[in-house]
Amino acid sequence: MTIHKAFGRTKAALLGVTAIGMLALSGQAAAATLVQYDFTGNAGNEVTEAASFAAANVAGVAFSRGGGLSAPSGANAFSSASWGAYATNMTDYLTFGLTVASGYTASIDQLIFSSRSSNTGPGNLAVLAAVDGAAFRQIATFGQNGDNVANNVLSFAPLTGVSNVVFRIVATSNTAANGGTLAGGGTFRVQNYAGTNASPFSINGTVATVTAAVPEPATWAMMIAGMGAVGFAMRRRRKASVTTTVRFA
Repeated sequence: MTIHKAFGRTKAALLGVTAIGMLALSGQAAAATLVQYDFTGNAGNEVTEAASFAAANVAGVAFSRGGGLSAPSGANAFSSASWGAYATNMTDYLTFGLTVASGYTASIDQLIFSSRSSNTGPGNLAVLAAVDGAAFRQIATFGQNGDNVANNVLSFAPLTGVSNVVFRIVATSNTAANGGTLAGGGTFRVQNYAGTNASPFSINGTVATVTAAVPEPATWAMMIAGMGAVGFAMRRRRKASVTTTVRFA
């Protein structure tokens, strides 16, 4: 009975080691579009813009404006005005983002969209990101030249292990798109990407889920060594339990 109990405890420990190794890795899909916003047909002054597409196990966070911005019209866009530099005007931003379903995480590394400022709208802009409730940090920059449309493909160091991310587009200075100074009536709008392979405003990356994985070689070695130790212990216990009967004449 003692041998069986010892073997049972060792077997349970080995199975626990195996389970830990099996939960270590994640299965990840190829890079793809996670969320899109389609501004086609907009008047531009909408209060919010819901995501037009979200990948499986992902939900888009609606586009909206910070409290410091007004909402002028702008066909086929999401428009804004009254911009100031974010460092001193922290309610001047456009915001959007995504959340990922429980049991999944995302890696996000690209934004694709077009944008346009009026001549007195912001000329120097940045994208900030807050991952899972952390502080906002700058991940990309872009600029506006006069009132020309800019086709932006912003690639950045991947935001990994994401359950929720909030993006902000902000002005990084008081410099206007025409090289002068930002004016209260200066506008900035985001719109569908108009470059090669035109598409709605896109957040790109991958989604991953925890999957079973083959244990590492070191884990297999631990398991084999453990089973060898069990076998050795069982042999010793058998020898110890053998008794000799001596008969006297």
